[in-house]
Amino acid sequence: MAQSSVVLDEAAVERAIARMAHEVLERLHIPPLASNTALSVVGVRTGGVWLGRRLSERLLEYAGVAISFSEVNISSFRDDRPRSAVVDAAGVDQRFPAEGGVVILVDDVIQSGRTARAALEAILSTYRPQLIQLAVLVDRGHRELPICPDYVGKNLPSALSEYVAVSPQGVTIHRA
Repeated sequence: MAQSSVVLDEAAVERAIARMAHEVLERLHIPPLASNTALSVVGVRTGGVWLGRRLSERLLEYAGVAISFSEVNISSFRDDRPRSAVVDAAGVDQRFPAEGGVVILVDDVIQSGRTARAALEAILSTYRPQLIQLAVLVDRGHRELPICPDYVGKNLPSALSEYVAVSPQGVTIHRA
């Protein structure tokens, strides 16, 4: 029989997003109402999109910083799936900012690091930002590549056999 446990409820997800937004502003030394900051948030389709939007909203709320938000589709940049599985090769949303800005790449969960690697490759295939940082709501561990997130909502060591479900309503871990 499968077991499920709630790791973060909806309020805890919102607190984690708020904390990550404050960390971004602090680490990047962005003062309130900084109009000259070229900051972009890029959500990895699909799980990173809602999270990236929420992070963008918090950054705007806390610092009054104009944020460019876009999405990145990594399907054609995956190295862990056969090329025949690629259906949509749209790449980076065209609302992506001009060269030289700061990009916060956002995904819901990091595990092996392969999704983040594919997203980096997708972004760098088209643009040359000054800095790219990674924000994730959940870090499960189990890295296969040397990729470490800069901002983490919750470290959640888990077994590979477990499934972690992340949504705006919360984070749940499912055990077989």
